[in-house]
Amino acid sequence: MQIRIGQEILSREALLDSAGLLAEFVQANGDTLIWQHDEQRIEVLDLVGGFGSTLLGHNHPELVETMQHSLRANRPMWVQGAQRPIAKQLREALAEKLSTETGKQYQLIILNTGTEAVEAALKHAQYEYFQRLSQAQTRSADNWREFMARLSRNELSISEAFFSKAEQLLGQEPIESIEELQRALQYRNQQAFNLPAKVAAFKGAFHGKTRGSLATTYNRDARLPFIANNPDAVFIEDCDSFKQTLSAWQSQYWHIEFEPLRLVAKPINQLAAVIYEPIQGEGGVVPLAQQYIDLLHEIKQSHPDTAIIADEIQCGLGRTGHFLESVARQVPNDYITLAKSLGGGLCKISAVAIDASRYHQEFSMLHSTTFADDDLSSAVALKTLALLERDDIVHKTQSLGEAFLSALQGLANDYPDMITEVRGKGCMLGIELASQSEHPSATISGLDKENVLSMALAGYLLHRHHIRILPSLGKRRVLRLQPSSYFAHENIAKVVNALKAAFELIRAHKIAPLMSHLIHTDISELAYHERLHHPVREENTPSGIEKVAFISHLIDQDSLNEIDPGWRVFDEYEQEELNHHILPVTIPSVLARRKIISLSGREIELVLYGIQMDAESIEADRRFNRSTIIRSQVHEAYRQAREEGCKLVGFGGYTSIVTSNCCDFTYNTPAATSGNALTVAASINTVLSSATQHGIDLKKATVAICGAAGNIGQVHSAILAKHCHKLILITRNASATNMNDTLRVICEQLYLGIEQQISGGKLLESCKEWLTPRIGDDKPEVIQRELKSILLARGLVVISDNFNDCQQADVIVSNTSSPTTVFRAEHINAHKPVLISDVAVPRDVPEDIVLTRPNVKLIRGGVVNLTQNPEFTLPGMLLPKGQVYACCGETILLGLAGAFSHFSMGALTCAQVEQVQALAAIHGFELDQEKPQNDSLQAVS
Repeated sequence: MQIRIGQEILSREALLDSAGLLAEFVQANGDTLIWQHDEQRIEVLDLVGGFGSTLLGHNHPELVETMQHSLRANRPMWVQGAQRPIAKQLREALAEKLSTETGKQYQLIILNTGTEAVEAALKHAQYEYFQRLSQAQTRSADNWREFMARLSRNELSISEAFFSKAEQLLGQEPIESIEELQRALQYRNQQAFNLPAKVAAFKGAFHGKTRGSLATTYNRDARLPFIANNPDAVFIEDCDSFKQTLSAWQSQYWHIEFEPLRLVAKPINQLAAVIYEPIQGEGGVVPLAQQYIDLLHEIKQSHPDTAIIADEIQCGLGRTGHFLESVARQVPNDYITLAKSLGGGLCKISAVAIDASRYHQEFSMLHSTTFADDDLSSAVALKTLALLERDDIVHKTQSLGEAFLSALQGLANDYPDMITEVRGKGCMLGIELASQSEHPSATISGLDKENVLSMALAGYLLHRHHIRILPSLGKRRVLRLQPSSYFAHENIAKVVNALKAAFELIRAHKIAPLMSHLIHTDISELAYHERLHHPVREENTPSGIEKVAFISHLIDQDSLNEIDPGWRVFDEYEQEELNHHILPVTIPSVLARRKIISLSGREIELVLYGIQMDAESIEADRRFNRSTIIRSQVHEAYRQAREEGCKLVGFGGYTSIVTSNCCDFTYNTPAATSGNALTVAASINTVLSSATQHGIDLKKATVAICGAAGNIGQVHSAILAKHCHKLILITRNASATNMNDTLRVICEQLYLGIEQQISGGKLLESCKEWLTPRIGDDKPEVIQRELKSILLARGLVVISDNFNDCQQADVIVSNTSSPTTVFRAEHINAHKPVLISDVAVPRDVPEDIVLTRPNVKLIRGGVVNLTQNPEFTLPGMLLPKGQVYACCGETILLGLAGAFSHFSMGALTCAQVEQVQALAAIHGFELDQEKPQNDSLQAVS
């Protein structure tokens, strides 16, 4: 089986492994498993119970002896087409027991698995329906022959009134002759005889995974890939609605009565079967509601030809404290399916019991199987039935269930924030966990929203308390407990105390002890020396204001620690390993909602979506997986933003890069923006203001742009060219085609500067001297091409792939796409003031470079000051109050401006930078803010 969790399609093994549950158990006895773990043999208390199969425990000695005796006797296993006396004894014993329980006689069919038992039951119900229609068709043909015979004997007199009435009833005209009557009658009746059989099940049902049983299984993860929009199977949720559906399934065929001569409607009920579980197991241990029981009684009364199938595969044979739960609840049944416990935890065997009055003998030829009726499983099942009687298993399970339920209910009373409901009977119990979607810990909240917190709890219980529990796959917030009937009462306290320990960790936000087993380490609660303070995710925002979204990701350890302080007790390597382990079961989540106000008074709400991948893991995904994981995470966040009703989505860091500067969403809504325009605007404004403060005359300065072949480096180069004396363009490949684009844009901007007669640096002034006389006489593109040659020839623009050339620079702007730092001290001049603006994701320049080069001022451009929102903060961004990274600021700015159309998508232009600079002034955004020196999250693109 595969299942979608987060953004991953996981196999069953991968899902279990993600929670640390893919353990190897090498021995089993009763309710104890032996776990081979790290060269240790650990005793584990088993409450999974083979999904209900081990009602008598693992390897019950008497059942093992029965199996061994059968094998030692060399009994033939496969002798199809011969007498099978042990299988016959089993059928007789089961039939007798069921008759005692229900007062009815049943015909038993022995099969292999639960899903096959359901298949057989559904097939037989459909066969019953087919036989009813065949008999009706035969009666109809016989009726017409009798009609014609009576006519031939002049026993009937047909009037015009009869034909007229036939027209009305059959909806056909004209009917003025016997031939026309025959055609109309055959047409209408054949329509009725062609109607398909219908089957109904209940919402939350699980009846198996073969195709027929799957049609009645509600779990969409299991069903929809194979059976979707099936008109012949419905799920009952609302009784009144289903009664209307059932009414629509009532049809009729027409029969001629002779005394007096008339057409009479004969009913056809299309509902062949209703199947139910007295207690839904995979659906979350949910007992059948009384309203559904009443409905089944009503169907039994009004439509007795509908087969009512009691699926007792998981709850039958005494597991609930009753041999048959359907009988205990007084629910009608025509068929009963049994499996799981029937094999005593050793054999695969199932049975379907069909009311003898309904059984069709020929069905044994229509549904046969190679491996049924074998001596081995039949002998074990016979012994199982004997043990159920001898050891009074029904009473044992009833007593154990009462004690367990009492203890669990006490736990629920103590932890109402952890448990919504405890339910079930006997040895079939369920604990429905309360939602933790609003939990202060972003990790716990995220796991809960993806319905895998229960799996994480199961992993914790296994590794730290050696208790094995699993959630229901159909309702993953429910932990199922299915102990054997021999389960020791004193172990109940052990289970309750283990759950209590898990709940205490969740209450205290201590995710490390809860999850450290996933990385094979042990972190105790004592590792937390201080109370955890989680960032505020939800702020009160007025309803009705427009929303914008921003998608960000982790950069390093500090950003994760701020988003969820519970991670702080892990070192960097442990964090990386754990994050990698749980990533397949996580999806982007809402980290914060913030109201923001403009200088103009306009308000918007910002919704921040966080992706739990850092730059290094994203870069690895780009290199080895073609960005499959990060792109799926980004697309999921975008989908959530659309569902939220956001009118604009902004992208930060790699979320912009891996979607080609948002081009993935060119034809989608909501609008998208990369954040690049305001990032460059803020970076340039900061360079202009910081250069003067650091004693650098930018007009005479040499500026190095690292990553100049990239779009952001290109725009930096073009705009700063108008303010400096010389440009050094650093790129990995000096002959790259992109460098020609960069040179073209630089020349375009210098030409515009001359044309607009703005003042600037020495480079622009030199260009004015050369080109002003020619403006107006020559075409701009001709002048710009010549300018490119002049700049390169005179060394005013230098292209290089060597970082050592940065030693010439007074100002360095770095924006490479390297996953690690690229600058070393020897790349920087040690004898003059140097300003470095690092706008890379992740950073290009190590923070400690200022220790070896005290002449360097390191700034991290791209921060915006929100003057109207002095208390503004976002988790994981590690900025002072009132500040935001420019890429996120662009989203906010466009939202405040009401600009809900694609903006900085694809290649960024200098015009877009100038546009957001103008908008920033209107809405009160200050763009010349330096990032703190200890900044560790650069959510810029």
